Amino acid sequence: SGTGGTYEDDYPPLPAYHPESKPESREVYIVQVKGLPWSCTTQDLLQFFSECRIRDGVKGIHLTLDRLGRPSGRAFIEMEHEEDVSKALEKHRQYLGPRYVEVYEVTNGDAEVILKKATQPLGADGVVLLRGLPFTCTEDDIVHFFSGLEIMANGITMVTDSRGRKSGVAYVQFTSQEAADEALQRDREIIGSRYIEVFPSRRDEIHSTWRKRTSPFPSQSGPQSVDRRSAPENRSPASPPPSLHLQSSTVPLHYIHVRGLPFQASGEDIVKFFCPLAVCKILIECGPDGRPSGEADVYFHCHRDAVAAMSKDRMNIGERYIELFLNSVADGDGR
Repeated sequence: SGTGGTYEDDYPPLPAYHPESKPESREVYIVQVKGLPWSCTTQDLLQFFSECRIRDGVKGIHLTLDRLGRPSGRAFIEMEHEEDVSKALEKHRQYLGPRYVEVYEVTNGDAEVILKKATQPLGADGVVLLRGLPFTCTEDDIVHFFSGLEIMANGITMVTDSRGRKSGVAYVQFTSQEAADEALQRDREIIGSRYIEVFPSRRDEIHSTWRKRTSPFPSQSGPQSVDRRSAPENRSPASPPPSLHLQSSTVPLHYIHVRGLPFQASGEDIVKFFCPLAVCKILIECGPDGRPSGEADVYFHCHRDAVAAMSKDRMNIGERYIELFLNSVADGDGR
């Protein structure tokens, strides 16, 4: 009202303050985008939001990664102004490639934390993660794959499951972050007949990933903490995975673990792959973000069918060849 001059003089004036506006003036304008295809790049987003002014162009787009250094399907984008945020929000549920994306405004309170995390390097200790390695792959193959880049002595860690089988995943520690950055440029190059995915990672992920693979049931302890792909008779009958619907461990299960599935592969694609054999159940694995991991367990009615299905090992679904692992023993009647 202007009548309390003595009090107002104690405070700096509020510039262009309107009662209906937000009490804080915004310095950063950020939107969060969810549901991105894993192959999405900053250029794709720049084009998708071409009607918006993005601060510093591609530098204002932050594609986030999960704990394994893989694309998380999310991004945070810095906009120049509130009206650019409004235009971005109009893209909510529009399609980017084969998927529709969700666009949300990020409140000012969260923006600083998000930007700080987004601009921090994922790991400045020279580590990359490899996925999709052939199971015949050796350390020498990896050294050759990264020829010209210096790998630290004993710097290759091949990840295995609790039964000692290769998982198709490895970590590589380079002698410098520059070498690791250059290694990322070799993403999708070939070892043998498979293309290899290369992701940024951190040294501390090497050990935590191994623990996760060998003990996926953190609530259990001691000998009951077994890999979910162990043979059924080795599982604790008191605490089977929920997906097995408390089926008794005394009933033999005949299944094949499938690896290398295209991420868009459906249950129908898997049924067709094993045709004419009859599949009785399919469990497609998903990561903690809910996205398919490229692996599945496929159950058959008897041991004989499971063994017959192994003839499909190394055959293709789409452009990817599929690797099969038998997890079945003969029934009491020899079937």
